[in-house]
Amino acid sequence: MPDESHGGELRQVIAVVPEPRLGKVETFLRHRQRRFTRLLAQGGFLRRGSAVLVLVAPEDEVDGIVQDLRQSAGPAQPYAYGDWESGTVVFVLPIEASLSL
Repeated sequence: MPDESHGGELRQVIAVVPEPRLGKVETFLRHRQRRFTRLLAQGGFLRRGSAVLVLVAPEDEVDGIVQDLRQSAGPAQPYAYGDWESGTVVFVLPIEASLSL
């Protein structure tokens, strides 16, 4: 479903951010005036504490959002004893339809 106000298709960007990086990523996104929703998550996806950030944007803004996430989250870091922290994982999905309730 095209979004006529932006002239393009909408995309959903889902970022799974490790807990130690969450504050920096959220602050950076707010500074860049990126609107997002944080979802609390539990489970074994990254096996350590993490949060899920959800953003919706026109297709032409997605590369900038991914670059902002890459810049603010940085590369994965080693923990003590050779264990590695998983980096931020980003999914970009098309929005087939939206419904306002």
